[in-house]
Amino acid sequence: MGDWRTRASALLPELSAVVERESWSCHVFLSELWQLAAEAHRAGDDDVLGRVYGFAHWCFQQPEQFLANASVVSFYEHVFDEWELRDEVAPWLPAEVVDKVRPLWEWRWPAERLSEVDQLLGATPPPGRNAV
Repeated sequence: MGDWRTRASALLPELSAVVERESWSCHVFLSELWQLAAEAHRAGDDDVLGRVYGFAHWCFQQPEQFLANASVVSFYEHVFDEWELRDEVAPWLPAEVVDKVRPLWEWRWPAERLSEVDQLLGATPPPGRNAV
C-alpha cells in the first residue's frame, strides 16, 4: 500500500494531528480531508484545494484497492454533501473518479440532484488547473 501517512504529513500539515493518530485509519483521515476541502472552498484557498484534491486523487490511483476504495467511500462520495459548495467542487473532480463514484451518488440522491451534478461536471476548472 502506498505510504499514505508519510505523503499526507508532507502535503497536508493542517491535518498532522489526524495523521499522527496511529489508531485512526485512512478512512478517518479522508473524512477530515473533506472537511478541510469544504473550509478551503469557502475561503477560496486554491493552494489548500490543490493539495487536498491532489492527495485524494493520489489515493484513488493507488494500485492497492484498499486505499483507492477508501478515497471513493470516505472522500469522493461526500464531496456534494455540502450542497451549497457544488459549483466550487465539480471542477475539481477527475472524470475517472466520477465514473467510479457516480453509482454511489445514484444510490444516495434523488434524481434531481444527480441531474444537477451531471450538468455541473462540465464546469470550467479552477484557476491554475487543467481540465480534468
